[in-house]
Amino acid sequence: METQEFLTTVGSIIRSRRKELRLSQERLAELANLHPTYISEIERGKVNASIYCFQTIAHTLGLEFADFLLLPETRIDRVFDQELSKVLSQIRQLKPAKKELVMNALKGMLMGIS
Repeated sequence: METQEFLTTVGSIIRSRRKELRLSQERLAELANLHPTYISEIERGKVNASIYCFQTIAHTLGLEFADFLLLPETRIDRVFDQELSKVLSQIRQLKPAKKELVMNALKGMLMGIS
C-alpha cells in the first residue's frame, strides 16, 4: 500500500467513526488535545501524523490502533463491520420485547440461508 493510500484510508476510518459517534471535528480535536485543522487534514489524508497522534485519536474514538492497519483486502469487511455496528446500536436501543423479536427474526433468516 502506498503512503497516500494508507493516509487516505486511515483518514476515512477516522472520519467514519467520528461521524458514527456524532462528534464534530472540533469536539474530536478537543478530546484528543489536537487542533481542529489538524484533524481535518488527517481525515483528508493530507498529513502523515505521528503514531502517537493516531494512537490518541484511536483511543478517543474507542478504536484500537490496529484498526488503522487493515490490509486492503479487508476493507470490505471493515465497511460491513461498520454497518453491522450501526444496526447493533439500533437494536440495543430497542425495548427488551422488540430486541427479542429482532433476534428471533435474525436467527430465522440465518437458518434459512445456511
